[in-house]
Amino acid sequence: MLADKSQQLQFSQPVVLVGGGDVNLAVLRGLLARGWPLVAADGGANSLHDQEVAPAAIIGDMDSLDDPAHWQSRTRLLHVTEQDTTDFEKCLYSINAPGIVALGFTGKRFDHTLAALHSLSVYGREANIMLLAEQDVMWARHGRTRLQLQSGMRFSVYPLTRVGFDSSRGLEYALDGLVLEQGLAIGTSNRVIEPGVEIRTRAGDDGLYLLITPLESLALMLNQWV
Repeated sequence: MLADKSQQLQFSQPVVLVGGGDVNLAVLRGLLARGWPLVAADGGANSLHDQEVAPAAIIGDMDSLDDPAHWQSRTRLLHVTEQDTTDFEKCLYSINAPGIVALGFTGKRFDHTLAALHSLSVYGREANIMLLAEQDVMWARHGRTRLQLQSGMRFSVYPLTRVGFDSSRGLEYALDGLVLEQGLAIGTSNRVIEPGVEIRTRAGDDGLYLLITPLESLALMLNQWV
């Protein structure tokens, strides 16, 4: 981690973070149309090389960046040399922003997808992180969550850590009294049955969980994200 927090990149708006995995350029353009700043995680900048946009910064150990000279005069290169974390984690602890919506951290290699989930379990309490996959929106949450969603929507609750739930509203399969933990019980393939969805964890339980909805719900989720 950065020894000096003053070295963090400061943003007043949510940040769009691009990794080196599969990047849906149409989704990326839609995010940037919101006027949010763009940051790349090391080789994530490679997919931006021929696009008409430059990231505000490129963060990482720079071992996957194909053409550093191309970016030298276009953006800030934040070279983080430690090798104990992934480039995704390096970005998460190097950015201070109201939220981070990340894409390009899933797909291609499954171990990279697992590493991204690990990063969410490490930083999901201190940062507001939404991770996009090929077909899904994943929002790392803890504590109480309230959302307005569309009835019939696929809605999964996946535990990043052990987490106990007090109650839920608006879901086909209630979470009332359940404890979710990988290897014990998970909450995939649930469904929204009324627009107002509310999830309450047990008092004092700060466990982390993912809310997973279809990619088609991205605009709706983003409007309630920050």
